[in-house]
Amino acid sequence: MIFVIEHIHEEGLDFEILEPKERFNIDSLDCVLAEDVKVQGTLERTGQEVLFKGSLETGLSVTCTRCLSAFSFVVKSQLKVIFIPINENNKLAHEIELSELDVEQEFYEEGRIDLSSPARDLILLSLPQVILCRQDCEGLCPECGTNLNVNKCDCKNEGSYDPRLAVLQKLKDKLK
Repeated sequence: MIFVIEHIHEEGLDFEILEPKERFNIDSLDCVLAEDVKVQGTLERTGQEVLFKGSLETGLSVTCTRCLSAFSFVVKSQLKVIFIPINENNKLAHEIELSELDVEQEFYEEGRIDLSSPARDLILLSLPQVILCRQDCEGLCPECGTNLNVNKCDCKNEGSYDPRLAVLQKLKDKLK
């Protein structure tokens, strides 16, 4: 998703791209980019800066934090990025004031901007910290490891607790 700035006209450049999933290098044990990434939007030049406003859509295969089951997670998000040139000393060519708090700032050099990095960041930031297959996910039994969403087990884990917390249990019992 590299664009040459000279090809962006004053009225802007509207585009829609389906970028291969391999380009984004999102492949870990608990999160894999399962679909190609669709990016659409507009590039607008204002002096040396280039503003991108658009949307991103893709699908991930993720692992539930509680039950460890794999499931699909859809990412549909808005993306705003302002690209600013870097001069020879790796400093900004000049300072600018951002009016919107949700605009991401990136740098470019050699007259080319690349949307891959902000798109990858947006995909990863769209994931919640605790990824659940469903809101009422029961997780795994701490005794036998059975997925409690699929099967019930006969373990007696209601009263079990970490023995290191026994002091807190005594305090709780005194407050009753």
